Amino acid sequence: MSNTLERRMLLRGAGVVGVSAVGVAAVPETASAHGDEHGRHLLGAWMIRHTDDPPSSDSGLAIVSFAAGGVFAAEELPDGTLGLGTWAVDSDGFDVLFFEAQPAPNGEPGVVVKIRVHGHVHGDHISGTYRLTVRSAADDSVVARGTGTFRGERLRV
Repeated sequence: MSNTLERRMLLRGAGVVGVSAVGVAAVPETASAHGDEHGRHLLGAWMIRHTDDPPSSDSGLAIVSFAAGGVFAAEELPDGTLGLGTWAVDSDGFDVLFFEAQPAPNGEPGVVVKIRVHGHVHGDHISGTYRLTVRSAADDSVVARGTGTFRGERLRV
């Protein structure tokens, strides 16, 4: 597989359209929102649009959720690919680290996508950057890398 494949083609073939919506800075070893004034502004669900940087032109829609205790979940729409991980706030915004994994449709081992996010919250709006690494589940070799941006808004009942 070539590293120049577009991410959507690569990941869709593996059943993983990345919720590359949220990623860049390192995440502390233990991510926790307990007692953090800024963290409470993230709690809840957000609808985000993410766009890969060139040479890819991939974009997508996802629902991401920040739960107390540093739990993070993301679901890509419309295919339902699920990502799980952790989040924490820092003096410059928030950081997320999450993973998506899917077998290839032909029974091959598939891929694991690691996504790092760095973002900011402004009222009911969220934005930031992400960096992703796609690895073969068979031998852990890097299949592709990418970066991108995201923006979104809080979901309310």
